[in-house]
Amino acid sequence: MIAADLGVIDYETALKYQYEIHLKRVESRIDDTIFLLEHPPVLTMGKSGGRHDLLVPEKDLETKGVPLYQLNRGGKITCHYPGQLVVYFILGIDKYDNNVHEMVANLEEAIILTISDFGVKGERIPANRGIFVGNNKIAAIGIEISHGVTMHGIALNVLEDTSLYNLFVPCGLTDKGVAFLQKCSPPGTSIEMKDIKKSFLNHFSDIFHEQVDNVLDRRVFEKRHILSETKKLYMAGCA
Repeated sequence: MIAADLGVIDYETALKYQYEIHLKRVESRIDDTIFLLEHPPVLTMGKSGGRHDLLVPEKDLETKGVPLYQLNRGGKITCHYPGQLVVYFILGIDKYDNNVHEMVANLEEAIILTISDFGVKGERIPANRGIFVGNNKIAAIGIEISHGVTMHGIALNVLEDTSLYNLFVPCGLTDKGVAFLQKCSPPGTSIEMKDIKKSFLNHFSDIFHEQVDNVLDRRVFEKRHILSETKKLYMAGCA
């Protein structure tokens, strides 16, 4: 399995990388791959989402510089921001007996164990995917499966930032709030993103019986696995 830490990366570039690695995985040209990253402020809408869950006109999102992407993943509207851990999974489901429900449940378990390392008890709510602390959602899950390979993944609220949550109904849940690991952890608990990533990878590896020997940084990953065409598009966008 390949793991890459992409740091803070804009959503469009990360999505292009997902599509490229997904295609390679479908064609058996690369191993299962996971991305750990953070995004600048952005909203994404899954298959079951609708603009009725927006609390402001879309033009207000443009004014605030917050893009909205409509995706083919499961779930409704969620947000990403610096200080939230996002993990994308490009996994062949045949290795997991094509049992998508079990795979998602295992991802939830990895989140529960991760936040437990920082003194927070996470729980499932049967009617909703994701992980909750009391009545507040701390982690969202949205997976897409195409040609037997997954895309997209999880978002775990680490550092507290409520600014984007005023723009939409999180995951369409009008009777639930949002939680942040930083706020839920016992006083004095050190909350560093590098430690959260390490904890999650350890639990993911144990649950999925996958060995992650090292984590590639963005530069090394791009050099080894991203096509020159995609690199040119990315560099052009940075110019």
